[in-house]
Amino acid sequence: MTTPLDGLDLTDEQITEAWVYVLGRYLVLRQEHVDLAEPGVGYNVLKHNPPVLAGTGAGAAPTFVNPNLDVVYSEAWVAVDERTPALLEVPDVPAGTYYTAQIVDEWAEIVQNVNERTLPEHPHGTYALCLAGSSPQIPDGAYRIDLPSAKAKVLTRVQIVDDVAKAVDLQHRFTVRSTGHPQIEPAVDVPMFTNAEPAASALFERPRLDQALAAPDRSGRLPDMLPLLDALSSYVAADPAHAAALDAFVRTTSFPGFLYLMTHLSEAHHGWTSTGDRDSFGDDVGFRTAANFAGIWWNAASEAIYMPLQTDAAGVEPTGGTVYRQRFAPGDGPGDHVDGYWSLTVYAYPSMMLVPNPAGRYEVSYRSRLALDDDGGFTLVFATRRPSDVAEENWLPLPPDGERFTAILRTYLPRPEVRSGAWTPPAIVPDGPA
Repeated sequence: MTTPLDGLDLTDEQITEAWVYVLGRYLVLRQEHVDLAEPGVGYNVLKHNPPVLAGTGAGAAPTFVNPNLDVVYSEAWVAVDERTPALLEVPDVPAGTYYTAQIVDEWAEIVQNVNERTLPEHPHGTYALCLAGSSPQIPDGAYRIDLPSAKAKVLTRVQIVDDVAKAVDLQHRFTVRSTGHPQIEPAVDVPMFTNAEPAASALFERPRLDQALAAPDRSGRLPDMLPLLDALSSYVAADPAHAAALDAFVRTTSFPGFLYLMTHLSEAHHGWTSTGDRDSFGDDVGFRTAANFAGIWWNAASEAIYMPLQTDAAGVEPTGGTVYRQRFAPGDGPGDHVDGYWSLTVYAYPSMMLVPNPAGRYEVSYRSRLALDDDGGFTLVFATRRPSDVAEENWLPLPPDGERFTAILRTYLPRPEVRSGAWTPPAIVPDGPA
């Protein structure tokens, strides 16, 4: 019996591995196109995003993937050449306020975090972003950071704390500018796919594939991937029916397998997994693609660890229409296990969008004035409609009955027990219908 990919001398596992590998690069390219399509946005221009606010006066929930309500952040696509660096200015941020300027390459691998932890001798000031191997003129006193290719992404984050206006003021003190007029290659043309229906055969079409792979991949995996990528490229080019067959294979086999990978990045504890104790992607290209897919611009574990919810205490995928309770014992809340701060946000799944609700409530965090239990601990309640006996600050709204959801616990500057996995949040326990 013939297979859907008859004539392709690759195993199902090799096809999926090659698709997952290259999808990670195309997710970054897709984001480059999306970002640069915004009015007023261009290379070497730092765009200051408004804070994502919550509450009844905050308006509609934002309609982008995996929004973060803890920080105000700004972003820029940086373009340089051998003679033309870009300059990043980082302000002197008051002690006690978390900030970082994260620089990533064209695969979303971290090049540098700029803050007082990573660069204690140069935690603020001017940074010259230079093409690796080049010798441009840079301002006196500027700290040089080498980029592996001619493009990179800069993301600055400033903790909101309890004063949004102050955080926004700090945010706008970060700047990015070019020192001249670098030669900028247009963004690689990519098919504009969605997370619900990711592209397949189009990712292997030449010359697009060669252009996408021109950006250096520091994972070290490209040499062993090239034979697989070349085989799939030749297969797609040989016959339009082959492209359709590959599209069907990815839709029915590779993509479901990838979604399983995303929810099994680590062993689950109490129904929660973790992005793990890693400060780079290394050679784990599966994790890299999962991070780019679920919440592009992942940061190092030394800065933050993210813990996605997978199941309830009974091992069942959680859905709206059920009331869930999560009990934190005294001295064992998320804030007791970080040197920074924390938040817990609910998202629809698999879209990773905030759950719209009339109260405009999307998270609980270190800023929440939680009602405490008699012993000093606290209980969070996940429910589509707030039970009458639950304080609003302790309530996380869920989607309608039967709709799947997830949650992400963000821990900033996590302590060793979080990084090692010795501490994880307690399970959410079903407590009957809403």
